Amino acid sequence: MSNKKPILDSQAYITLGYLAIVVIGMMFDYKYYSHFAINIFEYADILDFLLAPVKNLELILFALGSLILVLIFFRIDQFWQDRWPKTYKRFNFGMSIEALKKYRPFIIALSSIAYLNLASKFYGDRMFERFQSSPKTVEVVFQSDERVLKGSLIGKNTDYILMQTEGKVIKAIPVSSDVQEIIIHRP
Repeated sequence: MSNKKPILDSQAYITLGYLAIVVIGMMFDYKYYSHFAINIFEYADILDFLLAPVKNLELILFALGSLILVLIFFRIDQFWQDRWPKTYKRFNFGMSIEALKKYRPFIIALSSIAYLNLASKFYGDRMFERFQSSPKTVEVVFQSDERVLKGSLIGKNTDYILMQTEGKVIKAIPVSSDVQEIIIHRP
């Protein structure tokens, strides 16, 4: 067996990074909309998630900050391993470098999932608090009968405007359809 690592070109890194940001955006959106009992995957299409990194600056900053944090952790780990090998081995329960390399992908995968889950919960809670403290009031005018629907904007995507009307009724309003509203939840 060869110990050669696969070499990826810059295009592959850019693609993998963009896909990671898309997945993070999906998790963040899911946690935010779950506060309203909305399964966003039923109302969004793939294009909404693919364009999320372009539309959401907080998402890009989070991804870049996470990447920088991971790089710093790897540098500290390498520095510690080179500078104080005895304490490094003791901290890693006496495991050899080869054993650590064997289990490192599993550790990284599990910690990444936990990190993204906590970060998306934090993001969803923060966005929900922002919605509650200063909701954006919108009016939707239906072209067919000139009816006006007022409420607080939860979010919007390519196909739907999601809003909370007076009485805490959550509605999904199709943007281009004969259907005038979909009531998602009533208290």
